[in-house]
Amino acid sequence: MSNVNILLVKSYTTNVYMTGRNSLSNIAANRSEYVQPVMQHAADSLYIDYIGRAKDKGFITEQEHDDTLALKGPEDPQYLPPIDMNSVEQPTTEA
Repeated sequence: MSNVNILLVKSYTTNVYMTGRNSLSNIAANRSEYVQPVMQHAADSLYIDYIGRAKDKGFITEQEHDDTLALKGPEDPQYLPPIDMNSVEQPTTEA
């Protein structure tokens, strides 16, 4: 990342991909140097499911979705792990 404020990048990522309170096009119009770092942070920290949900809800465009996923590497979070609703809770031993 270039000379950008990481806290602002994290805030923009949340507001674009998770809540829809901001958009990449708005960020591009006001602080264009933040668009790429925000997309990179989303790729590095969000599951593919969350990025897809942002597209489904209209928070990001199809192109922004594809561009964000293209930044994902194999070490980045991929899909949400499944929740096993049939698991049996193991009793704990008290000391």
